[in-house]
Order: sequence, then C-alpha cells, then structure tokens
Amino acid sequence: MHPTLRGLPEDILICQLSYDDEIDGSWKRFLTDAEIDRRAGMKNEGRKRSFTLGRVALRSLLAGHLGIQPRDVALIVEESGRLACPNSGLYLSLAHSGDQAIAIAAPRNVGVDMEVIREKPEALLNYILADGERQHIKELPLDVTHSLFLCWTLKEAVLKANGTGLRRSPKKVELEIDLEAGSALATDPEGQSWTARFTIEKEYVLSLAFESNLQSTDAVAESG
Repeated sequence: MHPTLRGLPEDILICQLSYDDEIDGSWKRFLTDAEIDRRAGMKNEGRKRSFTLGRVALRSLLAGHLGIQPRDVALIVEESGRLACPNSGLYLSLAHSGDQAIAIAAPRNVGVDMEVIREKPEALLNYILADGERQHIKELPLDVTHSLFLCWTLKEAVLKANGTGLRRSPKKVELEIDLEAGSALATDPEGQSWTARFTIEKEYVLSLAFESNLQSTDAVAESG
C-alpha cells in the first residue's frame, strides 16, 4: 500500500508500510532495547505487530532524512503523549490499523490517522458530528460507514496535529469536505483552521491534516 494523497505540501515526508515477512525478520534492528522490552510486555499479538510496524515506519522515515541508522534515531514521548525526535526540527505523527502503518514528519504541525473500514453502529456517526456540520456530512454521496470513517480519520488527524489527540472530543472539530478533490478544511476546538487531504480506498480510509500557512505542492513520499 502506498500513499495516494493529492496536493500535500512538499515538506511533508511519508513512510507507509505493510507488515510482512521481511519486517517480521528484521524489526529488532529498528527498536531500542527499551522498546524491545516494552514490546515483550505486550500480551496481544496484534498490538505487538502494530507497535513494531509503527516504530519501523517512523525510524525508516527519519533515518533516511537525517542520514543515520534507524536504531540511532532518538524518539521520545512528550507529556502530551506525542512522539518527538529531539533537535530534528520536525513534527511527527504516526497511525496504524490492521497490518498497515503510516508515519509522517514535517517542519509544521501535522497529524495522520488511518482506519480499516469495518461495520460500526450508525449512531456513532451522529455521536462524532458537530451540529454545524451534520447536514453537510449527510449530503455527501457516501454510505454511513464510509462517512463515519472519513469523518473520524479527518477529525483525529486534526486533533493529533494540534497536539491534543482524543483527549478532546471529535465533535469539537468541524469539517467542510470536498469529496471530489480529496480535501477538507477543519476548525479545531481552539478555533484554529487546518487543511486536510484524504483517500478512501477499498479497505481503509487515510487522512492527513497540516498547518495551512505554507504553499501546498506535490507530496514528497518515502515508501519501503
């Protein structure tokens, strides 16, 4: 699976990976000893794979940009819960769902979310929609399931980008979606505006939000 997002700023770097036999046999060279211990403490195999794949994607991306070995990439978790690479000048975001992971880095605030499409209660869509966007979303030519995952990924990407994550309700983010262009404008709980790009594929929805104070051009994508 490779990024198909259109119109991203050229300063946003992307690495999108699928879990496969190659990663299963090489992940130890990407993780620190502390991360290997953390992984060993996870009882759920799916959680282990997601954690591993996310770190491999993020370290692959940053190692290529910084010109160092993946295991030498310094990663910390800030008090907010956000991942950071000290002294890199980059903001980071990471998402994983199923056997897929995507890592992004940029010199601006960015957030990414990805979800495998699956059946969810219709009421969940109403739960995450703000009153001011409800009619707009319901007029989109999408079924309820796809509308739900599109809105959810867009809102979570925005909340990741502004550093709050799901500590703030998705209902606090309001969307204006251009389905044909694969883009959206969003307003976060603090009233800040964000630009987002998204893609709806057969099995998943992927959304990426970023500060829109710089000119957008084509994406620079790193894939492995």
